[in-house]
Parts: sequence; C-alpha cells; structure tokens
Amino acid sequence: MKKIINGSITFLLLSMLVACTDEKDDYARIHSNLLPSEGHTYSLQAVGKEITFDLLEENNITNVGPIRNEASYKSMNEQYPKLELQKEPAFIVFDENGLVLKTYDYKEMIDFLQNPED
Repeated sequence: MKKIINGSITFLLLSMLVACTDEKDDYARIHSNLLPSEGHTYSLQAVGKEITFDLLEENNITNVGPIRNEASYKSMNEQYPKLELQKEPAFIVFDENGLVLKTYDYKEMIDFLQNPED
C-alpha cells in the first residue's frame, strides 16, 4: 500500500512540475500560426503599416520570420480578440512560447528586434 501511495505522490508531483514548466502562452497553444517559422527567433504581425524583410534588413534585423501584415486593427481583433488592439499601427512580436511584445510604436518594435536581450 505504501508503494502505491508513494507512486501516486511521485506521479502527482511530476505532473505538477511538467505543468509549471510549460511556458507557452495561449497564443502558442491555440494560434501556432502566429509563432516564428523554424530557424527564426521571432514572428511579426504588423497592423496598419506594412513591414517587409527588406525594411527589417535595412535596420540590421534578420531574426524574424514570418511577417504578416494586416490592414486594420479591427479585423485583427476579430481574428485574435485576446490581443485587444486599440489602434494602428500596431506591432505584435511572438517567439516560440507566445507573445513577447505588443506596441503601437514603430521605433520600440525596431529596438526590440535589434536588441532582444535588453
């Protein structure tokens, strides 16, 4: 009987540990299409301002893929209501675990992608 109790406690503790170490947010679990493609650190969703790879490369940013451009924050909110965008332009950056930056400031987005460790 003691082995069964110890085994149950061990299983419970391991289950809790696995649940606690899963750092992926709801975007990563539910909307995997928002996450970066293989081999890239970030994906970028730009709303109301078109961002291209050429534009990023001009700013020495090569750690992004894919880039998705959306014309309206309202249509973006319809697709992803949890983003709760208020205006455009808006820039949303994801890593493999989910949302890492949501900003309405173009320079802040560029600075983040140039210096992600800061």
